[in-house]
Amino acid sequence: AGVGTVNCQFGAGPYEKFILRPFASDEYSIESLQFPNVYLRVDGGWVTSFQGSGSGIVNGQFGAGPYERFVIGQEADGKYSIQSVQFPNAYLRIDGRSVQSFSGSGAGTVNAQYGVGPWEKFKITV
Repeated sequence: AGVGTVNCQFGAGPYEKFILRPFASDEYSIESLQFPNVYLRVDGGWVTSFQGSGSGIVNGQFGAGPYERFVIGQEADGKYSIQSVQFPNAYLRIDGRSVQSFSGSGAGTVNAQYGVGPWEKFKITV
């Protein structure tokens, strides 16, 4: 079922850093650098059509199983999408419109979306 909260933050501190762990030739798990062996998890079981506010559940999981595997694809604009392997139509989605300054507990919404739009694209900095 996963646990914890995944949300947005203004700026990148220690909680906003991750390790991309290769799983298969084009699959990765996304591990927290701050919390070793805790992985990003997407439950997209009911992500079956576009929903304006997104759907599904994004949280953390100790260890990496099928819900913690992703395909990271480069989009035409050079940004990246993060697609669930377990739920192939579910893409990681971030709504950070309310994030205007640092908040100790974070803010905004992180969930999933059917397909890729502007809120399902990311810059990945190495």
